[in-house]
Amino acid sequence: MNPHWLAYIDTKRRSTALAVLQTLSQLQDTQSISFIVIGAISLLMKNYLQYVVYWDVDILFKNEKALETFMSMPKPKQLRIVDYDDSLIINKNIASLHTAWSFNHVWFNVDYILRNEIYEFYTHNAERLKPHTERVTCDDKHFNISLLTAHPWDIVIEKVISPRTQRDLERAVDTSVDIRHIFAVCEIEKENRKFWKYLFENAHYLCDERVFRKKLLQILSSADELGYPRIEIPDEVIARLEKT
Repeated sequence: MNPHWLAYIDTKRRSTALAVLQTLSQLQDTQSISFIVIGAISLLMKNYLQYVVYWDVDILFKNEKALETFMSMPKPKQLRIVDYDDSLIINKNIASLHTAWSFNHVWFNVDYILRNEIYEFYTHNAERLKPHTERVTCDDKHFNISLLTAHPWDIVIEKVISPRTQRDLERAVDTSVDIRHIFAVCEIEKENRKFWKYLFENAHYLCDERVFRKKLLQILSSADELGYPRIEIPDEVIARLEKT
């Protein structure tokens, strides 16, 4: 039986998406952790997101050398890769290269990302870095996926403290993808005390815990304004969030 999340990739792009994930599985060095898959696609594969959009794949690389090695590695002959950017785009806290992959004239966006601090954060807990492994059948073809992906709880922490999330919150952007992901995970995990404990205990890798609690409380308190159902969380979690 195919995984539930596959139904949320449109049928036209489904086979290409699986071919991309299978190819990345073959290219990933799980010993040195040359890269991990982050962002929406990793949440989708763990059933935290359940809607149909034009998904893409975000790959976070260990460093520029790992990216260069990846780009030079042999890939399937039927794979075509087109770069949207002439070269690596370097901003203050992130470097990225936007590409599109195609196996059958259907394109799937794949973004290469360098963010040293965020990479260290996502890979700091080796116990949570276990490959997401599945065998999927689509269009009479079998696809084997075994990928290191970011843990959903770590994604929440990273998105809560993201400057982009803060800007979207200040402007009450009800279409913010980052805020949508935060609400999706928190809604599913709201009664899971281990989830909240993990957030509070691991936020310090990226910022002061008090700063994190303030930002998360602000996001959850803005549910009505942003058009999300208010999340009913345990009283002790609210008390921890409101602690000064």
